[in-house]
Amino acid sequence: MEFESADIITLDGDKLRAYQMEVLEVAKDVIRFFEENKIRYSLSGGSILGAVRHQGFIPWDDDIDLNMPRRDYNRMCALFEEALGDRYFLQTPGKCPELGLLVTQIRKKGTVARRKYDWQTPAEQCGISIDIYVMENVFDDPLRRFIQKNMSMFTTFAVSAIRFRKNSELPKGIEELEGRQYNYPKMKQLAAACLGIIPLEKWIRWCIFWNRACGDSHSEYVAIPTGRKHFSGEIYLRRDMCRFRKAAFEDQMFNIPVKAKKYLRGFYGDYMAIPPVEKREKHIFLELSYGDAGR
Repeated sequence: MEFESADIITLDGDKLRAYQMEVLEVAKDVIRFFEENKIRYSLSGGSILGAVRHQGFIPWDDDIDLNMPRRDYNRMCALFEEALGDRYFLQTPGKCPELGLLVTQIRKKGTVARRKYDWQTPAEQCGISIDIYVMENVFDDPLRRFIQKNMSMFTTFAVSAIRFRKNSELPKGIEELEGRQYNYPKMKQLAAACLGIIPLEKWIRWCIFWNRACGDSHSEYVAIPTGRKHFSGEIYLRRDMCRFRKAAFEDQMFNIPVKAKKYLRGFYGDYMAIPPVEKREKHIFLELSYGDAGR
């Protein structure tokens, strides 16, 4: 599909709130499935911040992110189609490598919420979504941990560079509305050209291999390699991140890590400070439809 700057959709006010409620309904449905099947999860990233600081969505945000230990993620994938396949599409990196995403998404069928990364994806796979980040086991042995971390970082960079090059074809109006600078440095374009000789699907497969290389579900540390700070910046004590407590999020009680405040301090610093308007992250859409919800 072809998009121009005029096609870009931004949400604020009542429209943003309506979208948040659609996302919340997806999360409720999915988390009910998790809890019925004893699949461990917690809110992640900005959703933890939303729960602690706002008891719900960050007012200018529109998504819900979840963390899930590798063992539970594998169980979720095995059970998903039978339990939720009639209503939701499970979009994993291995299943949809053409997107260049290393994050798993659960997307509601019959809706469309097309973002920049799936601008060429069929509409039936672009539904309203929540994101799942896998908490991977990390080797206790320092040498094997070093190898796992650096191979994860290298393969993640390769995937990112190739996706970066692909996204350079997006409408330039996205840059203005997101408040981000897409100047596409020559070195990264060169890296993408060289690394792109190998199909993106293989890079994603290698990245997943290294991310989940440690099979010890009782190791001292876990990492979230697909998070914003990648493997090296998202290594945590298992006892801090894989034990949970309930916290209010809108009209629900969802899991957050027992050491949520420690996590937020490390991730955001003074997490209770409200950022100025110009530093608030913006999410935009290329296409948006609630389908049967009709909102």
